[in-house]
Amino acid sequence: MKELTKYSMQYKLLQIFMFLASLLLSLTVIFQNIYLGKIINQMLVVKSGYEQLYLWLGILLAVLLLRACFNYLNQLSGQQLSFKVKRDVRHNLINKDTERSKVTILTEVVEGIHPFYESYLPQVFKSTIIPIAIIITLFFIHWPAALIMMITAPFIPLFYIVFGLRTRDKAKDQMQSLDRFASEFIDLTKGLVSLKLFNRTDETTAKIHKSSTSFRDLTMEILKSAFLSGLMLEFISMLGIGIVALEVGLRLIVFNDVSFVVAIITLLLAPEFYNAIKDLGQAFHTGKQSEGYIEMIEEMNNEEQAKKTAIQIDSNMNQQDMIQFNDVSFAYPNRQDFSFNKINLNIKEKSHTAIIGPSGAGKSTLIQLMLNELSPNNGAIKYKKPLKIGYLSQRPYIFSATLLENVTMFQSYDENHVFDVLKEVGLMEKVTQLSKGINTMIGDGYEMLSGGEMRRVELARLLLLNPDVVIFDEPTTGLDIKTEQLIVHTVNQFANEKTVITIAHRKEVLKYATHYIEVQNGEVREIDVPHKGGVMQ
Repeated sequence: MKELTKYSMQYKLLQIFMFLASLLLSLTVIFQNIYLGKIINQMLVVKSGYEQLYLWLGILLAVLLLRACFNYLNQLSGQQLSFKVKRDVRHNLINKDTERSKVTILTEVVEGIHPFYESYLPQVFKSTIIPIAIIITLFFIHWPAALIMMITAPFIPLFYIVFGLRTRDKAKDQMQSLDRFASEFIDLTKGLVSLKLFNRTDETTAKIHKSSTSFRDLTMEILKSAFLSGLMLEFISMLGIGIVALEVGLRLIVFNDVSFVVAIITLLLAPEFYNAIKDLGQAFHTGKQSEGYIEMIEEMNNEEQAKKTAIQIDSNMNQQDMIQFNDVSFAYPNRQDFSFNKINLNIKEKSHTAIIGPSGAGKSTLIQLMLNELSPNNGAIKYKKPLKIGYLSQRPYIFSATLLENVTMFQSYDENHVFDVLKEVGLMEKVTQLSKGINTMIGDGYEMLSGGEMRRVELARLLLLNPDVVIFDEPTTGLDIKTEQLIVHTVNQFANEKTVITIAHRKEVLKYATHYIEVQNGEVREIDVPHKGGVMQ
């Protein structure tokens, strides 16, 4: 778990706070059980002092409340640590150049490391400090019980380490399966029209079913491991408590060499000791699952460093050109129905290029090649200079994070600049309605946005990025009139200042285009003016 710990080291203050909360929690656990033992002894053995019962119960209630508060502070520290680490990881990954499905990495995989910081790390502090405090206390109260606990306790971590290692490997396999399934599903969805035309839908359905079944089976393996781990931890904990109870019972009843109050305090502290270690075992299972996710993130970092980009920088390019395709060929693996062969294109600087053609012709594939999300099989793609490219997709993705982080994509911007952009895209009214303004959590499980608001969030990302090249992929699909007008206005505004590339069918979006590229049946060609049906297909 070294890699997971590495990401949390810059937040040492939160870990110190977690340690202090766990230390105070251990003191309340000790005080609660010693005080409760004395109350029981006073009522059952001494049989006096009933007039003080309300006072005792009041003090006990206060201790229980303090215990709950310290436990909450420990968990809160973990939640805050998880929130900050996930933000940092997403910030590092957002601009990575990788062949993997980036949406899956940024969502499912990054969320997968959340339990380590939210559950496992706080439990490590509790399960380290509380048992040590109990052992030290019992050495002063009844040392044989402390000795029994020290001998039996190591069997619990031994078992959960064995099961945890198995869970880590299964979690990694599960997420790799999901990553592959997501990529396959997206590719097949894009080529759905072609698959229907070539009668390949039955074969595709069987392939999707096989991939989803594989992911399901791996998920069930993790659940089975978790249940088996929980069963073994319960068994060992009950066995340890039983041995302590037997020793105390014999000393109290047969040998009569311990007092009732010592016996009851020991029996109260024993479950606290074993439960603390057992809870770490359950959290360890979760932590090892997170380890499988962090390995995928590290693999992505290594892949980005090792990958040789297909994009070349050519400062000697024709002065008017910004992007060039030179004899570029591309074909998807295991697909015979689609390919590009020796594409030659020139995207002019500060021009508005429209890419037109029927659905499924390869317009999005052409854009992915341009963005270096796909690598050509042959030929070269050249940039005039290192380019900052902005992309407005058909289906904008909203992360489970604050509105501010969704707009800034986890990067640092001046807050006043962010507000200016939000005003420009018409989101300020929505911001005022949110409980915490731009710091309100949005996305799955939090405040939900409409389709138009999601598109405005993505538009705000573009304006903040201030890119050299802007790509609009069907920017007005499924929008209300007001949002569509805003998008059209933004497209035209960018067209006056930036290099703009637009995939669209609507004339309102394309009427200011200066160049046209037609994609049809795997052929790509530049045309002067589209025929009447070309734009509207």
